[in-house]
Amino acid sequence: MLTLWLIFAPVALALTLAQAIFLVPRLPEPAEGPELGKTTYASLPSRGRLGILAALSLAAQAATAVAPAEQRGLWLVLGSSVLTLIWVDGLTTWLPTVFARICLAQLVIATAVGAVWSDDPTRLLLRAVIGAATAWLLWWLIWRLTRGGVGYGDVRLAPLLGLVTGASGLDVWMAALLGGALSGVVWGLVRHRRRRPAPGTRTGFAYGPALWTGPYLAVIWMWLLGGR
Repeated sequence: MLTLWLIFAPVALALTLAQAIFLVPRLPEPAEGPELGKTTYASLPSRGRLGILAALSLAAQAATAVAPAEQRGLWLVLGSSVLTLIWVDGLTTWLPTVFARICLAQLVIATAVGAVWSDDPTRLLLRAVIGAATAWLLWWLIWRLTRGGVGYGDVRLAPLLGLVTGASGLDVWMAALLGGALSGVVWGLVRHRRRRPAPGTRTGFAYGPALWTGPYLAVIWMWLLGGR
């Protein structure tokens, strides 16, 4: 595991910092951003913030190291590019569409590469597609039914997480969904209500960071079950 971590950690760190430093500040600002008091993307990269982001990315590669070979690319992207997207959400309460699409493209490429290494590429591809589609549909329904209880950015995020966990199997997909939801509840209780709610919500907060923890909580849970 340590050897694999030493291989993937520098790659993930480079991908993370490159996007945080060079891509994030160039993201287009939403028109309503100034009116809502949004923190600008260009102001996000700072030594302290980048240091926290780098530490999270390195820690996340432990999951990459223990993942099956055909899934390691997915977990690497989840712990680098998607993490950077979540970092933006946590600091601004916005999940930029352009960046979400870039992350999705990287995950699609990682899935295709993984299929080449897989003994059963059709199964891997079907799991990934079904996991992404089902997660998107579920969060779209939640967005519609709550009418502002969650922002649409979480709907964009859902297929990214669903693709990674779906490729790992139904048990991981469900554990990640539950873990992310519970993390969100705990974080919501801690933060209660923000002065500036997340866009598209009435009193919401950045829910993306909680959802992102779901897959990693699922990995820990499966590891604990396997150790019994």
